[in-house]
Amino acid sequence: MVACTSKSPSGTIDAMLKRVDNVEHQVETLYNQDFNELVGDYKALDTTIAMTKDISYEMELLQAYLQQFETQRVVIMENAKFSRQQLSDLKDDIDNHLYDEETTAKYIGDEDYELRIMEAQIEYFQKKFDEQKDVVKQLRKE
Repeated sequence: MVACTSKSPSGTIDAMLKRVDNVEHQVETLYNQDFNELVGDYKALDTTIAMTKDISYEMELLQAYLQQFETQRVVIMENAKFSRQQLSDLKDDIDNHLYDEETTAKYIGDEDYELRIMEAQIEYFQKKFDEQKDVVKQLRKE
């Protein structure tokens, strides 16, 4: 029954696989909602406010975040796919008793580290997109 608890390596891996699912879901949500909304905002600002007021700094910054996300989105999704495969393989190896506890813990730690990086990247982009939405709102008020 040890394999059924979240404290077991298999339970830990199952929880990490759910985190991978969450990473993929969050990236797609960021893309389909926030990113696309900000792309639309950029186009709208470019054809309205930017015609009469110098908002080049704000426009360049927004464009930079959008381009950065567009590039990183692909990388994060590839990393998530790779992480999923690594975790699945590790779970199989653990089930087949290929590693001792120390080696298992190291591999789980390595994968946790990679997941934390992806989660931090998502958090970064969510924060930047939220900030840019506030900038867009402010520009529209002025």
